[in-house]
Amino acid sequence: MGPADLVQKISISAESPRGTERNDAGAALAGAERLPPGTWRQKCAAYVLALRPWSFSASLTPVALGSALAYRAEGALNPGLLVGSAVTVLAVHGAGNLVNTYYDFSKGIDHKKSDDRTLVDQILEPQDVVRFGVFLYTVGCICAAGLYAVSTLKLEHLALIYFGGLSSSFLYTGGIGFKYVALGDVVILITFGPLAVMFAHAVQVSLDELCCSVSLHW
Repeated sequence: MGPADLVQKISISAESPRGTERNDAGAALAGAERLPPGTWRQKCAAYVLALRPWSFSASLTPVALGSALAYRAEGALNPGLLVGSAVTVLAVHGAGNLVNTYYDFSKGIDHKKSDDRTLVDQILEPQDVVRFGVFLYTVGCICAAGLYAVSTLKLEHLALIYFGGLSSSFLYTGGIGFKYVALGDVVILITFGPLAVMFAHAVQVSLDELCCSVSLHW
């Protein structure tokens, strides 16, 4: 190997790392430029996924049943109250799902093979889940106040049913944590059974008329 070949080889070896660094820097820059456009869409999708929307049929079904029973009893149905009832129940249901996600993760129950990996895979941060849950509970309370303003349901009756459902959605995994003491199914059965049906029915016809109707049938 002559001196000229040796000099050329050393020159190529010295230039190669710089070329690699330029390529890596260019790839990183291209990746950074591609990231921002999809960030907000990914965040919105993450929030929707955390709500577990596939479970919302458990809320909509009893609302539809309660409203149908009210229509059968009264022969009329207020569409606005029906939509308001559905949004209220869905808000509380979604908040309850977020509470479940937070406490299952905090207690180490969720793992890589769990159905809900929102926090395990760091799709959202725990504080994001908490804030979103508080927001949905607030939305539910606002909707409940609106239902009181436009329906004939007494405030004490509305508060009893609504906050009963809200408390159940939180205490399923938060606070007492009925899920962790083998009482979770009982809470779900009551909340998405008679309580949600009674709420939708009472908003349409008031609880007094509901009690009178039940007593007459008996």
